Amino acid sequence: MSNLIQYQGELDVSTFTATGVSPLDGRTDFLSPLVLSAELKPYPKMQVCSVAISDRIPNIYDARPYYDFNNTLLQVYTNNAGSLTTIQLERGLYIQPSDIADAINATINGLIGGSWWTNPLDPGISIVANPVIDRIVITLDSTKLKLPHTNVFLDLSKASTGTDLATTLGFSQAISVIGAGLLPLNPIEVVASNQNVIMESQGTECVIQSSVMSSRRTNNTYARTLAIVPFAGKLTTSENIWPSAGLVSPKVTYEGPRSISSFDVQVRTSDGRPMLFMSGRIAIVIAFGY
Repeated sequence: MSNLIQYQGELDVSTFTATGVSPLDGRTDFLSPLVLSAELKPYPKMQVCSVAISDRIPNIYDARPYYDFNNTLLQVYTNNAGSLTTIQLERGLYIQPSDIADAINATINGLIGGSWWTNPLDPGISIVANPVIDRIVITLDSTKLKLPHTNVFLDLSKASTGTDLATTLGFSQAISVIGAGLLPLNPIEVVASNQNVIMESQGTECVIQSSVMSSRRTNNTYARTLAIVPFAGKLTTSENIWPSAGLVSPKVTYEGPRSISSFDVQVRTSDGRPMLFMSGRIAIVIAFGY
């Protein structure tokens, strides 16, 4: 019998949360175990022949209930009672900072354009991505408000909205609430983010872990890392293949039971959180030998 293990997993829509994301973790139990001979060398060797994983990995998403992260929303309001409006972005893979800025502008104008502004085609909230300095610039112009609105505010603060969008857009919490209007506010307020935009909110690589892999040191802890698959720079929906075509991983010592009856896989971010996908599949081939 072959000493190869092939695992294939695919997300099912039933695994998605209400926010449309799910981990790609999985487990399979073999119909019959793979038995490694105990009569040969004391420790068998294993090699990862290939890992193929889809890259439908969002950077605007709500990670709950897996962990506390949600960069899909912000709030805008005026001094007029009942004006508080939550802006909800669609989860997805936004390629450029301008994609996020355009989505926010379109959503804001679609919800409040006709009720706040003197001219709905000339809104008083504008968010622009400046690719030269890699910053987001927010402009609030209270002179475009129609009565009874006189002041306008945009809130990206974690404390009041629960959003992590400020971090994604490069704003510190110290400048996450922006206002313009009557004194003591300025009638027009222009604020640029004080940090770089973070488009890789789930990092730039998938860390594939499995119980068949021996623990190895990762910084100050241990992890059963099978492979690290980079996905940075992807501009299309495609598959990531690791190792590169025609190569296999180095041989490593296999220290698990000689009878392998199941295989499990976890896909993590580089900081150990579950990697969340909008859709996807993973295929892994591992060879055992001596």
